Amino acid sequence: MWQQVVLLSCLSFFAVAEPLDVQFQSKMSPDWLTREPAGNESLELSLMRLIFAHNSGLRPDFALVNHTKASELTRTSPNSCMASILKNPQREAEFLFSKPFSAIEGLKLYLPAESLFHQPLQSKLKQWGGKVRLRELLLTEPDFILGLDRERSYGSNLDLLFKENAVSRNLYFKQSGAQIARLWPMLQQHRVSAVLEYPFMLATTDASQLEGYSVAEAEPLQLAYFACNKSETGQAIIDQLNQSIESLVGTRGYLGLHLKTVPTERQQDFLQNYNRLMPGDLD
Repeated sequence: MWQQVVLLSCLSFFAVAEPLDVQFQSKMSPDWLTREPAGNESLELSLMRLIFAHNSGLRPDFALVNHTKASELTRTSPNSCMASILKNPQREAEFLFSKPFSAIEGLKLYLPAESLFHQPLQSKLKQWGGKVRLRELLLTEPDFILGLDRERSYGSNLDLLFKENAVSRNLYFKQSGAQIARLWPMLQQHRVSAVLEYPFMLATTDASQLEGYSVAEAEPLQLAYFACNKSETGQAIIDQLNQSIESLVGTRGYLGLHLKTVPTERQQDFLQNYNRLMPGDLD
């Protein structure tokens, strides 16, 4: 009898746990992970390739849905997650969040190069400490219209600002499914005065036609996370993701992918913030 107990114990010890099935409700096509990466693959996809290659405890699958549907499915399905999600208090109440897995330069305010608003903006920059105080701008320039995506989060501080009644007349919301770079056409067609966008997204438009300003209310680095269903399964998935994230964040390959998106003259500032805000230590 005791021999059987020992044998069962040994078998249990050497047994390999089945990977967890994860359904990522995403902006990616179902086969993106098995395809050869495109030459211009986004930072988030390149980082996720590393994370999934490093992790044997998850079996990811992908469904191509918009942000609204992705949120609904992740709220209701125990093995559902979303990738590259910004954290804010409302979302924290609905989902479990991983450690941050990507960091990009924070949002900037972009105006057409020929905009008449450059003069009043530049005259105030010195008293504003070199960064646009967006709330003050919206309250003092009645003709200034900021184009926003209704389904996107712009970070906790800006999300709160955009809910204030006092600035609502200066905001124009477009429903574009939380897809970055969808607001450039509104700016080019002069339907709005400015948009908020990430500097790396300048590659998707004619950057020579735009001028950007740092924003006081924006985070210096915007962190992105995995968000999963609030359940035991969701927590198990988050634990697996965190293990991979923490072991990769400080490696040269992982950091190198980030630095490709940052101009050389801004890399030192980026590194300081990256080391301060991301989990793990640099190699």
